[in-house]
Amino acid sequence: MSSTRGRPGRRRPPSAVPAVPLALGAVSAVSYSWFVFGDSGDNVFCGDQLASGYPACVDQMALFAIASLIPAMLAFILMVAAFVTPGLRERPTLRAQTLGYSLAAWAIAGFTFVLGGLPSV
Repeated sequence: MSSTRGRPGRRRPPSAVPAVPLALGAVSAVSYSWFVFGDSGDNVFCGDQLASGYPACVDQMALFAIASLIPAMLAFILMVAAFVTPGLRERPTLRAQTLGYSLAAWAIAGFTFVLGGLPSV
C-alpha cells in the first residue's frame, strides 16, 4: 500500500516523468563520449608527434579514456534510474542520494580521464 494514496495531488502519473533532467543526462553522456573518443588529432599532453614516446603516450590516454567510461556509464544509469524508477520517484531522499552517487561517479570519470592525460612519472 502506497503512503501517498490518501493525499490527492501528491502522486504523479507514470507519464509525468521529468523529461528535462533525462534529456540533460542523455546529452551529458553523449557529449562525454564524444569528448573522450573524438579524435581531434591534437594530443597536447603527448608533445611532438615525431618524439620517441608519443605512441606510448597516446596509448596511455586511450586506455584511461576507456577506463573513465565505466564510471561515466554508471553515473548515467544512476541518473536515469533516479527519474524513471517509481520507487525512487516516491521517495525524495532516496532520489537525492541516488543523484549524489551519480554526481560522485561523474567526478570519478572526469578525474580518471584527466589522469590519463598527465605525463607518466
